[in-house]
Amino acid sequence: MTVVCLFLAWLLGPGWEITASPTAPAVRLACFTADVTVPVGHGMMGGAWRATRIADPLEAHGLVWLGAGKPVVFVALDWCEIRNDALERWQRVLADAAGTAPERVLVCTVHQHDAPVADLEAERILRARGLSATVCDLEFHEVAVQRVAQALREALPQARLITHLGLGKARVERIASNRRYLTPDGEVRFDRTSSTRNPVARAASEGLVDPWLRTLSFWADDTPVAAVSAYAVHPMSYYGQGEVSADFPGLARRRRQQETPW
Repeated sequence: MTVVCLFLAWLLGPGWEITASPTAPAVRLACFTADVTVPVGHGMMGGAWRATRIADPLEAHGLVWLGAGKPVVFVALDWCEIRNDALERWQRVLADAAGTAPERVLVCTVHQHDAPVADLEAERILRARGLSATVCDLEFHEVAVQRVAQALREALPQARLITHLGLGKARVERIASNRRYLTPDGEVRFDRTSSTRNPVARAASEGLVDPWLRTLSFWADDTPVAAVSAYAVHPMSYYGQGEVSADFPGLARRRRQQETPW
C-alpha cells in the first residue's frame, strides 16, 4: 500500500500549544499550491497508456516550516510516482526557492493511477533509442517544477506565526484492504489486486490494515492555517482509461476545502 499525503481543510480544534524560550526563534508556516495537470497525450502510469482527457485537475499542495535552522519544505503532488533524478530535480529547485538544502525538502505523491510517473532518465533512454513509448514529458516536467517553485516563493512573505498544533483521526471503512485474504473454506489467497471484480475477494474481510486517517493541523491561536492528512491506500477509481484525475482523494480534499475555506 501507499501512504497518501493529502492537504485537507479539516477543522480540528487546537491541541498542543507551541511554547518557546525567549531566545528561540518564532515558528512560522507558509502554504502554497499550484496546478500540475499533465496535458492530453501525456504518458500515464509510466507510459502504460496516454491521457485522453482531463476529468479534473492535478494539484501540488505544500508548506514551508520556518524557524530554527534552515526551512523545511513538504509538498504532495497528485501524481503517481516521482523517481530517481526527477525527485532530485524537485528537491533542488524547491530548496533554492525556499533558501534551504535539498535534504530538507520532502516530496510525496498521492499515487493516483490515472496520473503521471516522473522518471527523467528513463524518458531520455527511450528518446535516445527512438522508441515511441513515453514515460513522461521532459519539458512539461520542468514547467511543473518551476510552477510549484514559483508558488512557494510567492507564499514565503505570507508565512503565519504558528502557536498551536492539532491532532485528529477518523476511522475509514470499506476503502483499503490487505491483499491477503481467506476464502470461505479457509484457503489463504494473495490475489486481491488493487482493482478486482472477484466477488469472493471483495466480500472477504479487509484484513490487517491501518484503519485511521490521521490529521495534523497548524494554528495561529484559534485560527486554522493548514492541515495535513495521511491514509494508506491505492486510489484507483480512475484507472487505465486515460482520464486524468486526482481520484477520490483529490475530490474529497476539494470538498473539505470548500466546506472549510480557511
